[in-house]
Amino acid sequence: MEVKKNISSSNTPSFFSKEMIITKKSLNENQLKFTYQKQLISDLDNKHKEWSKSINGKF
Repeated sequence: MEVKKNISSSNTPSFFSKEMIITKKSLNENQLKFTYQKQLISDLDNKHKEWSKSINGKF
């Protein structure tokens, strides 16, 4: 099966790989994973700050 790509304008910047096609579903799933991971890191950073305050208060 041959995949043909139509480009409406030759002046369009090419910032996507010509060999790789990513589906919208895959892109959305990856975005959700990234958002979830970013939230986990933020939560961990907040917990670390809380723990360091409680440890510093004990000494």
